[in-house]
Amino acid sequence: MNQYRFIINSFAERDLQISKEWYDLQKAKLGDDFVYEVDKTLQIILFNPFQFPKIKGEIRRAITQKFPFGIFFFVEKNIINVIAIFHFSRNPKILKDRLKGEK
Repeated sequence: MNQYRFIINSFAERDLQISKEWYDLQKAKLGDDFVYEVDKTLQIILFNPFQFPKIKGEIRRAITQKFPFGIFFFVEKNIINVIAIFHFSRNPKILKDRLKGEK
């Protein structure tokens, strides 16, 4: 059995919801494909979170395969804290500001 569990903060949940809605507007069911891809990446993180590089302090980034998104997280004991699910075309200052208060 896996030793880690997730806490996904409200910003990351909102990132996911907004992106899903946007993809659904582009093509029917594309939002579902996006959520599936994020879920798949989260499962890889859950299996071994330390395989992903640190990008700032203890914050790590996993990149989704089929969509241009990074999943930003840090690990404390057995908790994987997801703090952003961020599209790479967005203004990086938004992400930088969000990461200031984190690890």
